[in-house]
Amino acid sequence: MKKLMTLCIALTAIAVIAAPALAEVQNVKVSGDISSAGVYRNSYDLFPATRNSVTGDTNEDGQVSDNDNFLYTIARIRVDADLTDNVMATIRLLTEYDWNTEDSTYDAGDDLDLDLANVTLKEAFYAPLTVTVGRQELRYGNAFIVGDPDTNGTSKDGNITSTDMSKRKSFDAIRGVLDYNPYTIDVIFAKIDETNNTEASDEDLFGVNAAWDVGSYNSEVEGYWFYNRDQDQDTVNVANDSTSPGHDIHVFGVRGSLEPIENLTLIGEFAWQRGDFETASDDGTTTKRDQDANAFQIAGDYALSGWNWEPTIRAGWTHYSGEGYADDGDNGSWIPLYEDQSHGIVANYVLSGINGGQNSNADILNIGATATPMEDLTVSIDYYNFLSDENIVTSNTSANNNSALNWTNLTESSYNMTADDELGYEIDIALNYDYTEDVQMGLSAGFFEPGKAFEGESSGNRNDEDAVQVLATLDVAF
Repeated sequence: MKKLMTLCIALTAIAVIAAPALAEVQNVKVSGDISSAGVYRNSYDLFPATRNSVTGDTNEDGQVSDNDNFLYTIARIRVDADLTDNVMATIRLLTEYDWNTEDSTYDAGDDLDLDLANVTLKEAFYAPLTVTVGRQELRYGNAFIVGDPDTNGTSKDGNITSTDMSKRKSFDAIRGVLDYNPYTIDVIFAKIDETNNTEASDEDLFGVNAAWDVGSYNSEVEGYWFYNRDQDQDTVNVANDSTSPGHDIHVFGVRGSLEPIENLTLIGEFAWQRGDFETASDDGTTTKRDQDANAFQIAGDYALSGWNWEPTIRAGWTHYSGEGYADDGDNGSWIPLYEDQSHGIVANYVLSGINGGQNSNADILNIGATATPMEDLTVSIDYYNFLSDENIVTSNTSANNNSALNWTNLTESSYNMTADDELGYEIDIALNYDYTEDVQMGLSAGFFEPGKAFEGESSGNRNDEDAVQVLATLDVAF
């Protein structure tokens, strides 16, 4: 009997040691959202319907449709658990799919993806320090530099046709925040691309962001350094990576905001890129060049208090340096890195990419207004004018393979451009109706008119067709 009792005690001790340690759950919060939308797009390749932009062929009626109509749903479910000793765990699942998934253009269909999965340790080892480890969102300022791992213009992992509307914004990262109120220092490391390759070909992001909440005039100032190391630059096989050839980029910047008078908000940001950038050739070789690019953004909005409809007017100017035609000196084209900004809903897709004219090699004017004409209804209108910082051709009607421009979403074989800096203008109109506190309905339209830069012509083929999008949405949050 004594031996049996001894054996039981020993087995119990082993079981306790071997059992997984489960943290005590203090509080669990479940939330989520569902967005369904219908999309109509026309001439997003900028070619007329009478011509196939790749082959030049037409059908028996002499027409090739360039309309794109589809429905999609994006759904997310999030669980936040508060554990013991200032520990919090977050998980969010995401699905993005075109309706009738079986016929979707994407094999993944309505797969469920892990969008967030992280653990947060508050007062980790040191009272002012908070550490978050795992898949998380990283967003600084107005996401001029960091906000979306594959930029706002597309989503590499998105399963919907309109990848520029994807809500996938998470990074696999480690983030440490030191809070010395009114000063805050963020230190981050993110794994952008893990190849599991014996050769050095990963892509990583390192960064430090220091913020100061000034207090007066509701103002704040931030300074930052981000280092993007794409180790493809150490390999030869980068010719097929047109949007992100190897590079080793340091970004230094400063931004600030303030309210100098009541109802007026001003923001400004300036950034400078240094390092090296590799240009890939069709034969698989690369040329390493010094990176020397800059970008800045200034904007403001003013709420007209006491007016009917509660209008707010806004204006802004954004500059991204560009690369001129056949320039073999320092690389002057701004590398968008991980921006999450939209300068026009149509141009955001059409002109996205390195040196393309929306988030690189661009000067963009924005003028807009928002008003509430009736309870629960908000109406906004925005005008954007796009100029290239550097001309991408030297003479009119020059055909340019788009790989030289690195347009992310324009997949046609070539575009006929002119030696002009007018890329075009866009007008966006949006209506949003709060059906209930948790349900919102939206209707928007975007119209992009290509400028003189797209008026080149070759053998009667032109690529200056107006591009249009109409979007109807239904959003529910819980």
